[in-house]
Amino acid sequence: MEGREIIKWIFTGILTAAIVGYSVFILYDYFRGPRIIITNPESGFSTTTPVIAVAGRAFHINTLSVNGADVPADLDGNFQNQLILAPGYNIMKATGKDRYGRVAEEHIEITLLATSTIETKK
Repeated sequence: MEGREIIKWIFTGILTAAIVGYSVFILYDYFRGPRIIITNPESGFSTTTPVIAVAGRAFHINTLSVNGADVPADLDGNFQNQLILAPGYNIMKATGKDRYGRVAEEHIEITLLATSTIETKK
């Protein structure tokens, strides 16, 4: 092989590696897809308080909603929202959509326990 041909193959290899690397970097969000993680409360949570704070983190998501209401997320994807519970069994659904139109959903189950009132006789 001649010197020029070796340099041409090296340059072609470097250029190909750069194009493949850049393509993987740009398409990483597409390959990974949207994700939602609810950190508070855990599924199966029971409470006597009718209003709870729901918190979590969304990855690769442009729009986010909790039970159909839009919820803003910060630049790191952290979100927080107040949720009013109905008496008994509740299902909370967080839904996110990425820029490619793909949807991620996360559900948790929460139970609002009835509070017993004790009457004192006078």
